[in-house]
Amino acid sequence: MMGAVLLPLGGVVFGACLAGLAYADIRWGLLPDRLVALLAATAVIPWLGGQGSGMEALGGSGCGACLLWLLRWLSRGGLGWGDVKLAGAAGLWLGWQSMLVALGMAFLTGGLWACVLVWQGRQGWSDTLPFGPFLAGGFLFAYEVGAECWQWYWSLW
Repeated sequence: MMGAVLLPLGGVVFGACLAGLAYADIRWGLLPDRLVALLAATAVIPWLGGQGSGMEALGGSGCGACLLWLLRWLSRGGLGWGDVKLAGAAGLWLGWQSMLVALGMAFLTGGLWACVLVWQGRQGWSDTLPFGPFLAGGFLFAYEVGAECWQWYWSLW
């Protein structure tokens, strides 16, 4: 019974936090720490509803934060710390498998959007582009269908 109430509520909270973060990144070019912390703190909602485990959550958080930290380091700061923290917080909701699906979707959509902007002459290759909205979209996508995408991908092998 509790899961029937908490899981939809969790989806609303997850989506609302991500929408706020995407808006902030587009508008001000930053991801507010308080909103990222709220996203992390509310990750207990799915657990209380009987979905996921603490180990899955820690795996997702570590996977997302470490991969984006590595990318930040390799790009010499081309990716912001807010993106790294956001991936860590969202990973608590997603687990490591859905986190990989989410990051794949975020990089695919962000890269395609960057190509469109360059092709239209609205931005150059060295211009910055907020990545938070693409992360948010990838996280929402993975929250809904990440497990199915993961299973489908591995069924191809």
